[in-house]
Amino acid sequence: MPANPDPKIAIPLPADATDAVSLILKQAGRTADEVASLSSLDDADRSAESQFSGEPPTVTSLFGHVKAVEFDAGEFRPAADVAQTMASCLTMLLQRKQAGTLLDHAKMLFHDETLAQLAQLGFFGLAIPKRYGGSGAKLGDLGPLLRALTFVHPDLAVMFEVHNFLGPVTPILDFGTEQQKNEYLPRMARGELLGSFALTEPGAGADPSQLSLTARRNGEKYLVSGVKWPITNVLYGGICVLVLKLEGHNLPPGRDSGMLIFEVPQHDTIHFRMVRNRLKAFDYLWNARFRLTNFEIPTDNLLGPPGKGLAQAFSSLAKGRGGICVNSSAKIFRLLAQVIVDPSAPNDKNIGTQQTARGGWTAFRTTFGKRIGDSSRIQSWIGRATTHALASRALGDLCFRLGANGVRDETLGMIAKVFATKALLQTAIHAYQIQGGRSVHTDERREAMRHPHDPTNANSEAAIENYIGENIHEFLIASVYEGPNPVLADVGGPNAMTRGIRSRYLEPIGLANIQGKVGLSSMAKFAWFVLRTMVGSLHPWPGSLVGVSNLFPAKRRLVWRALHRNRVLGRRILLTIARHQKSFIDQHFQLGDEGGIFDQLSCTVATLAYTMSLDKPDDDYGLVAHALDLESELRLRGLTSSPKLQTTWALIGQQMLDPQSRLYADLIADIEVSDIPLDPRFVERFI
Repeated sequence: MPANPDPKIAIPLPADATDAVSLILKQAGRTADEVASLSSLDDADRSAESQFSGEPPTVTSLFGHVKAVEFDAGEFRPAADVAQTMASCLTMLLQRKQAGTLLDHAKMLFHDETLAQLAQLGFFGLAIPKRYGGSGAKLGDLGPLLRALTFVHPDLAVMFEVHNFLGPVTPILDFGTEQQKNEYLPRMARGELLGSFALTEPGAGADPSQLSLTARRNGEKYLVSGVKWPITNVLYGGICVLVLKLEGHNLPPGRDSGMLIFEVPQHDTIHFRMVRNRLKAFDYLWNARFRLTNFEIPTDNLLGPPGKGLAQAFSSLAKGRGGICVNSSAKIFRLLAQVIVDPSAPNDKNIGTQQTARGGWTAFRTTFGKRIGDSSRIQSWIGRATTHALASRALGDLCFRLGANGVRDETLGMIAKVFATKALLQTAIHAYQIQGGRSVHTDERREAMRHPHDPTNANSEAAIENYIGENIHEFLIASVYEGPNPVLADVGGPNAMTRGIRSRYLEPIGLANIQGKVGLSSMAKFAWFVLRTMVGSLHPWPGSLVGVSNLFPAKRRLVWRALHRNRVLGRRILLTIARHQKSFIDQHFQLGDEGGIFDQLSCTVATLAYTMSLDKPDDDYGLVAHALDLESELRLRGLTSSPKLQTTWALIGQQMLDPQSRLYADLIADIEVSDIPLDPRFVERFI
């Protein structure tokens, strides 16, 4: 439909149009499919927000007076019984890892006894309330556990996230009936039902409004047909939450999504078939594709009201992104340890200056007469990775804390996920380059473990290990799952940042235009909001520091600067909207990633979250805060780096390369590392 050339001529409202977004999209010439897709996503986002309490602090900091304490992730203080359960699980996992019994290499899964012991210790019920047989751990207390699980084996952390945050624990707790909770949560807490979350389909990933799996109501049952692919942790005999389309509820197109509890059969049938995927990442988890053909699921298994499946899915995704952020920060430190820590003595506390003399690959490998760790470029790479990993850790913990308090800060969740996974990706590339051509060597130790009877793997004593190159997919995939980074940064982020403005001001103006009215009242309200926000962005104190703990002078200054940058970015968002009122939603490159406002906001929010986590003045950790602040200021000016920033990163890198420094001792000294492939110190093993 062409745009209305004369605003004075009223256009009849379509009979099937029920909301402002659909009407405006139709008026803008969008096709029916585009209207259904875009408006359904917008409706899902708004519905998801309505399921939480409290204002999202990130958006508030853009357009209003925010309390800085809202960006404080708080402290890790689990209840004594929760801490005991976590400690018991980690101790057992480390013992099995050291004994070589953590994994079943024949099945490419965690060993059955590993899962049985985890279930016995209460691992699968940590996030489930006590009244349903769990431990009742708070969401904000789980970040450190996820980091520890990532160091033991990254797939353990993914299993825990999928079971608890994505589904089914979180959706059942948030949207289930008491009958559903009593039916499934105790069994999940005991480890009898391992959970999964099925949203992705072959043709529906980044845009979940294009779901094709359909549940057709037939009396007291749904007949479900379609394909889900790929789905992590979906096991025979497990439990899965299906996000799908509903038929038989008289729901309009685009608003016909639902969420069903699906008890996965113990084996394939004529109505269900599943095939395990062979993945390069998550390779010790069961990841599969499955087809349902008129599979019967009771209508009592519907989670929440009909039509709210996507909204409920978005709610769960928001909690899952904090976990990805936490995992990514842990993997960055593991990568740094791999190129810095000496593999011949990874956990020896008594080596002192001996390690200073030998060190890891950055100390041992020399180029043109000096150690590669003495290169300012390498030091800058390591300092940048350290800075971003610490900020990512704070962002992930903050996401958990807000979620535990019932606050859905969708923008923050996307920032945390994108910021951390971009940092992980960059660190992996740099670590790969530091290690050099050795990164492409096959990991022979892994091959020998997985295929012990293969005659080519017989000489295991001389087998070469390759952590970085062999796991490169583990580092890359983080930027894809839970929403690919470009989609979150260019679509999700801008949508979340501007949704409130659109609903309060732009949609009434658009509706008035469609109906042939000028909409002066709505325009005046928007103009007043813009003026008030513009003036507010010039205020020297753009927020409140009430309640902020340990507010030493440097912390106060950096927090003020970060809050002020957020107000500047809010002003820029409004200017973008004012300049492109009818098409600003298509100007994603201005609001999104690659130097856009979302990119700038990610950096300054990371600075704010990290600075709020500081509890005392400290030269090493204070330097990290200074580097984040400096980078944020550069991003605000459209720059990505400067000699001063590179020098600051290099100073941080020097601390990380020094075994006597606090950063080294705190962040990587205890991380187990493996040999560098074809390290000349150990060449006698191989030839």
